[in-house]
Amino acid sequence: MHEILKKLFASGFSFGLIVPMLAILLATTSPVVASGDECSVPLDVGFDSSLAEVVEVEDNSWNWWGQPSPNNDLLPLTEDLYVEIDLQENYAQAVRLELVTGYSYTFCVEFNSDPNNPPSEDPKGDVYLFDSANWRRYQDEYEMTSEGWETPEEIIDMIPVEWRDMVVFLPFRDAHAYEEKRSTSFSTALDNDNKAFISWFGDNSDAEYFLALDNWNNSRPNDASVVDGDMIVQVWVEVEDRLTLPKFTAYIIVGLLPLSCVIVPILLHSRYHSSGTEESQEKQELVPLLEQ
Repeated sequence: MHEILKKLFASGFSFGLIVPMLAILLATTSPVVASGDECSVPLDVGFDSSLAEVVEVEDNSWNWWGQPSPNNDLLPLTEDLYVEIDLQENYAQAVRLELVTGYSYTFCVEFNSDPNNPPSEDPKGDVYLFDSANWRRYQDEYEMTSEGWETPEEIIDMIPVEWRDMVVFLPFRDAHAYEEKRSTSFSTALDNDNKAFISWFGDNSDAEYFLALDNWNNSRPNDASVVDGDMIVQVWVEVEDRLTLPKFTAYIIVGLLPLSCVIVPILLHSRYHSSGTEESQEKQELVPLLEQ
């Protein structure tokens, strides 16, 4: 009975150590960020105003105390969508979305010439994914640039990198910036529901994200130049279910690895000593005496 219990304990310990590792490997098979993906969303999917909203860069709807003014409360984005946006010269627009955990989002963007006012060169633009805080900084920079209050590049270079995000806008995760593109695609997914700001005046709205389409010369050094004409921008958003591991799996991995360094030697030590104390079941044979 003692041997059976030890085998069951060893099997359960090994199973508990291996299963979380296998789950992590399965979860990481679908990339969180991957450029170059192609969307398979048909054009007739349409645009649901309860899931997304097209906003203007000039619509700065923030209150004086730094919190956003109430606007249309969007539903979590759990379905595909498609939209065409008329992007004018020296301007920017964005698609406001509420991204949530448990889904993988693939964005595909293509810039095309507007036949009513086509540009004289190949239509290219910039694509950024912002959280709400950086979308506000982006709007502030556009407003200052329009009024002739551009921040000199020398001053920005003097600011330490760790403090620079308080002055200039940064794309989501400091990675989702796709500049001077005719077309581009990328994927992302959320690991948590953290908001970009903390409300001191009660519960604020859900975390929002903005897919910005840029046709003006912002402060980033690698952004596209202003196209001398208007463009029609096609935007596809493909939504797929994503395998998300529960948070306790991290505690299991962190706890089992150090415990294995203690429990495994104890099991080996116990096994070694128990092998010497086992009673032999072999029947001793007596050597017969030789009769003279």
